[in-house]
Amino acid sequence: MCREMSTEELKERCKDATFCVVCLARRSHVKVDEHLCEDCQNDETVRPRRLPKMTLKNGKTYFVDNRLRELRNVDNPYDVIDFTELLTSRKDLLE
Repeated sequence: MCREMSTEELKERCKDATFCVVCLARRSHVKVDEHLCEDCQNDETVRPRRLPKMTLKNGKTYFVDNRLRELRNVDNPYDVIDFTELLTSRKDLLE
């Protein structure tokens, strides 16, 4: 970010549907749910990548975190399955 902004000012700016929270400017093509302009969305260096998701046979969806070597439930972050645990005792969960 180019300049610092207080939390109150950022909340006030986010009420504007054309405000990008990355470049801190009003841009024409901003996704309202994420407040990111198209330029910032396409720039991989600006924002972190999203973790891939995987749905198991039990119907639960998990984020696949290769760095931590675990699956983390999308809805409940305390529901974690370690990769080694998954491969040894939970083969029945994989599709």
